[in-house]
Amino acid sequence: MNGLFIPFLYTPGAQGMHLRGLTGADELSVEANNTSGVLALLRSLSQNGNNGNRFDAAAIVTADRDRVIARLYRTLYGAKISSTLECRGCGQKFDLDFSLDDLLAHCYPAEVSIPDDGMYEPEPGIRFRLPTGEDEIAVEGVDGTTAVNILLKRCMGAGEPEIIGESVQIKMAELAPVLSQEMQAVCPECGLVQQVLFDMQSFFMARLTAERRNLLEEVHLIASHYHWSHREILDLTRTERKHYAFLIAEN
Repeated sequence: MNGLFIPFLYTPGAQGMHLRGLTGADELSVEANNTSGVLALLRSLSQNGNNGNRFDAAAIVTADRDRVIARLYRTLYGAKISSTLECRGCGQKFDLDFSLDDLLAHCYPAEVSIPDDGMYEPEPGIRFRLPTGEDEIAVEGVDGTTAVNILLKRCMGAGEPEIIGESVQIKMAELAPVLSQEMQAVCPECGLVQQVLFDMQSFFMARLTAERRNLLEEVHLIASHYHWSHREILDLTRTERKHYAFLIAEN
């Protein structure tokens, strides 16, 4: 991964986001599996320059940020999503696999019309914008119902959240679905049908942090063979680092 441009569908005033190649330093910097942690990573990967990003990662509409994370995941790991679940009935472990490409095709329309000011008006007297990372940060650590109320008050430009908040949430989900989806899984051992939640952001961050031991082993291998400094190795892109580690292991 040497660089990516991911176009936006929902974020007003921005065409998309440029990301540079992920390095070992970026991977080691990941601490929290939450919105703050994701935004910190995206800020680090954001490119500057004539064709770079002129906005903060927190200003990206949540549905667009999910697409950025999905594209980043696909570039690093491929389109297949694999996870191991424990059956709620018999307790046996089983695998759940699906295609990220299929999920993206299901969730996102081909074209979306974004109001210039980002405010949608589905009917007279009701105006709202789509949630962003800034809104999510504002409700981190707040309980569910209170968090929803705070978020609605931040996003609604007209209308009473207490009265029409639920319908606004439904409309938001229809306009800009996020990649946090309930999926149906069937246990191959007992046949129990169960609902499981897939969250793109959490899944990606968990995958990155789970590979930290591999990262440190690759750094150790390259340092032992080439005698490069710790910083020099961590500044390599993930692709470069893994290629060097592979060449050393092959010889």
